[in-house]
Amino acid sequence: MSITDFFTTLFVIKRASWATDEDDNPYSEEVEVGQFMGHIQQASADLVQNLGMTLTSAFSVWCPLDSGIKAGDTLSSVGGVYSVKAIQKYEIGGNKHIEAVVRLDSEVLGS
Repeated sequence: MSITDFFTTLFVIKRASWATDEDDNPYSEEVEVGQFMGHIQQASADLVQNLGMTLTSAFSVWCPLDSGIKAGDTLSSVGGVYSVKAIQKYEIGGNKHIEAVVRLDSEVLGS
């Protein structure tokens, strides 16, 4: 069994980008930059403590190396909206992937 067998949740990546209004004034907005299939689970207590986060809001998202995800991105899925806090790449071995530590910002009710 491969780690990719667990990639069953669709995530949409949004990233802050600069734009200008009709008067040529700059402003920041979030734009969709991609999407990927991944897996989300509750983060371990050790990881949460090391990052100074709250256990109930910290999760790990596993995704492909080519997902394009970066720290600072926002991820949306059927379960909620998450802020990407840290990225760890696992590029050696049979289960190459990215593990992103995310914080739950808002939960989708009924999911």
